[in-house]
Amino acid sequence: MICKNSKWNKWMGWMMLLLGIVSFLYGLISFIVVKPQDKATNTLLGMFTGFGFGIICVAIGYTIRQKLVSKEKLEQEEIDRYDERNIAIARSACTVGMVTAIIMFAALAFAFMGMGLMKPSYMCIGSMYVVLLVTKISQKKFEKKM
Repeated sequence: MICKNSKWNKWMGWMMLLLGIVSFLYGLISFIVVKPQDKATNTLLGMFTGFGFGIICVAIGYTIRQKLVSKEKLEQEEIDRYDERNIAIARSACTVGMVTAIIMFAALAFAFMGMGLMKPSYMCIGSMYVVLLVTKISQKKFEKKM
């Protein structure tokens, strides 16, 4: 398992870099070619460009770190990442995040309903149901593995 993940980690920086370049170029070229008149399209293309640039920076940092850090330290970090205690901590943190997301979506849905904005409130309620559904499906999957 660790050997497979080590190979995956070698290519992760390059895949992130490729994703960042594609997103950055899509946002930039679309902005130049389309010349959006409305604010929403302008903002969306700016988000693609910014997201792409951020991913490029993270990928470059990740790739440089993979080259500079010793192989023994990288292997130890990978072993620590798959330690049972660290997995339990990560799952607990994800559970707290899931509960927080559900509470946030519910609060936003009520706030949007109070402002008379029905479409955003429906989107929040739908997102809340998606979070609950994914949580229950993953819980059943993990129970079968254990």
